[in-house]
Amino acid sequence: TTVMTMTAYDADDPNTDNAVLRYIIVRQLPDKPSPNMFYIDPERGDIVTVIRANQLDRETLPTTQYELEIVAKDMAGSEVGLTGTATATITITDRNDHAPEFTHSLFQASVNEGSTGVVVNLTVDDRDDPATGAWRAIYSIINGDPNQNFEIQTNLDNNEGMLSVIKPLDYESAMFHTLLIKVENEDPLVPDVVYGHSSTATVYITVMDVNEGPVFFPDPLVVIRRENIPVGSFVAMLNATDPDYLQTQSI
Repeated sequence: TTVMTMTAYDADDPNTDNAVLRYIIVRQLPDKPSPNMFYIDPERGDIVTVIRANQLDRETLPTTQYELEIVAKDMAGSEVGLTGTATATITITDRNDHAPEFTHSLFQASVNEGSTGVVVNLTVDDRDDPATGAWRAIYSIINGDPNQNFEIQTNLDNNEGMLSVIKPLDYESAMFHTLLIKVENEDPLVPDVVYGHSSTATVYITVMDVNEGPVFFPDPLVVIRRENIPVGSFVAMLNATDPDYLQTQSI
């Protein structure tokens, strides 16, 4: 792959060898994993990669930036030619070639019924370049939330998924909730990489019982009586129920 082109100019007569240039790489820094990762076309100045594709891996290279010392020599590169030197800086940029993976296959949390807010932080590993679309995570609930009681937002500082209760839960309706969560990147994966089993996780949420106050029914209660009725006359029958029907409660 051609990564860049070096161009030098010679003020001598272009119709003579005095202005015929040849290019050569004299040094590569650093020289790992190979001292000859790049090649320059002697006549055109095109710098191309010569390292195998599977070795040009940003995540395993000792650095993401290489400096090449380039020499241009006139007289068609002969020993008597004059030289000029320049530095070519090549930066190895990231591609989304690593899918995010949950650090655990199961997360657990507990939450009081009737409350809202963050209940658990979901953690993932991603080997791609941080603070890029190849690293940033997008979480989604793919099963276990038919009433949309939960939502997940991404913490932009550490890429964690903040699972929150947005609609209060009812202990008497369901004591437990099991959610299946999927994580993806903002940027699409390269064609030969797919999201695996580690890109999903289960969240087991236990709803804690809270002593709730009795609830009147109906509320408001409308009563119509004539004026001047005797003291002690019946006015209304009040009905209240306690939501904590799984406990022994008296009103």
